[in-house]
Amino acid sequence: MNLVSLAMQLLGPMVINRIASSLGLSQGIAGKLISAAIPAILAGLTGKAAQPGGATSLTNVLSKFDPSILGNLENIIGGPQQQQFTDQGTSALSSLLGGNAVNAIAGALGKFGGVDTGKSSSLLGMLAPVVLGTLSQQQKASGLDAGGVANLLASQKENIAAAMPAGFSDLLKGTGVLDSISSNVARAATPRTPQAPADSGGLGRWLIPLVALLIAAYLLWNFLNRGTPEPTAPPAHPASTEAPAPAPAAPQADLAGLANKAISALTGSLATITDEATARAAVPQLQDAGKQVDALKSAAALLSGDARAPLAGLIHAALPGVTSAIEKATGIPGVAAIIEPVVAPIVANLTELSK
Repeated sequence: MNLVSLAMQLLGPMVINRIASSLGLSQGIAGKLISAAIPAILAGLTGKAAQPGGATSLTNVLSKFDPSILGNLENIIGGPQQQQFTDQGTSALSSLLGGNAVNAIAGALGKFGGVDTGKSSSLLGMLAPVVLGTLSQQQKASGLDAGGVANLLASQKENIAAAMPAGFSDLLKGTGVLDSISSNVARAATPRTPQAPADSGGLGRWLIPLVALLIAAYLLWNFLNRGTPEPTAPPAHPASTEAPAPAPAAPQADLAGLANKAISALTGSLATITDEATARAAVPQLQDAGKQVDALKSAAALLSGDARAPLAGLIHAALPGVTSAIEKATGIPGVAAIIEPVVAPIVANLTELSK
């Protein structure tokens, strides 16, 4: 279980779009800020739970929280309930972390996304109920007391540190927000040298090489297919001696829209799968979604690294929902063999675009 991923899964493209609209931000910037805010909030709560009496205070807040509202985020954000929802989130977060810590996170988010702290503070208010609701769901499902909640958060330190976007943790240094996971953040930021694999039969021994192999196979397939273009009819008119004009770079707004369209098409197709027959029927739609992601990748290649950052943030925020939908579909008997050859390169491309 990964609390960061569970919280992110509640924030699909539609919810991110509503958050962006309500704050007057682009979808890319909103996605970038969300991908930083979720682990920052969880880091703060982890530190709170480790303090004397902190876990009890957190558990008391969770006991009053109704997780059912998490299924209605699309209607709450941008609707008449948004202000109350945001105010309650801000109040709960301030009572747990303290005003100074909340202001520190808001300030770091503002610098990270290039927005004013008023907008980043409002974003924290919207996201606090999402994080607390996710934690409340786990508490109620497992019947955790205060000690159990503290242990749950302590077990998530590596996941929280790994989810911190590059450069964001530096903006929180000295604020105390990351004190509980500081060693984990340092490890996550330090490049690891190759080591001999351990004898344990864990997932990590084969998953990373498998993903690398899939990406390499897809790139090789793509290269070989591009290397033999079909013959085309000769042009009806003499070729112009003028050099063709360079293709214009795609605007950020268009890329955000293309990303949302591709991700929605992918997750929507996956949601229709209930057995082998529906999996086969979904393959053409999944292939279409893959073509959209290919087009997105080609368009993003025209942008500089800084210009691609908002798009990367948007996709980073949406990826947990994509992987969750794939895991749900491939968990159905017989489905994995049908759709994995189609979705594996899509996930590889989205993962690359999220960096």
